[in-house]
Amino acid sequence: AGVFLIFGDSEFGMPTFTLLSGIVVYFVIREVYDKQQLETLFSIRDSKEALRMIALIIVLDLFVLLPINVAVKILVFPDAEQQEVITMFEDASDTSIAILAFTVAILTPIAEELLFRGFILGMLMRRYSDVQAIVISSLIFAIAHEPIAMSMAFGGGLLYGWVRVKTGSVLPGMIAHAIWNGFVTFIVILY
Repeated sequence: AGVFLIFGDSEFGMPTFTLLSGIVVYFVIREVYDKQQLETLFSIRDSKEALRMIALIIVLDLFVLLPINVAVKILVFPDAEQQEVITMFEDASDTSIAILAFTVAILTPIAEELLFRGFILGMLMRRYSDVQAIVISSLIFAIAHEPIAMSMAFGGGLLYGWVRVKTGSVLPGMIAHAIWNGFVTFIVILY
């Protein structure tokens, strides 16, 4: 919140907050995990398998989660406005659009994956089964989003959590999340 006091509504508030949040979570993770766990968390053992999982996540995002999210929006939030971030693009200058696009497509997936799949899911896996931990962390991830995006965030959380558990790494989820956010950002900018 202090970042927004410094930058206000300027184009630097959101990227600075997102970057600083990601850095803080990274250092918390470094304190919580041992060296071997950190290595696993930030590496990809089987790149072909990771690429297949990333492709599967993108296909499921596009052909399963997106239609479900649209249906939920129509049925539950028929009068809802666009997500706030989409409105931010509409009101932004060219420079602000570039900064916002970088934040949404790159910084946000890194920070969110560190927090939700690196830290929160990791802590939940210490106490609960993998499935329970994935579902709980996905619910938390959904609650952190605007109501009209919650179903998409919950489904994404399930997918990113699954790939984190399957690979032990946050990197495939970060990549899939960045591809998805980049795709949506591209569509929003063109629209």
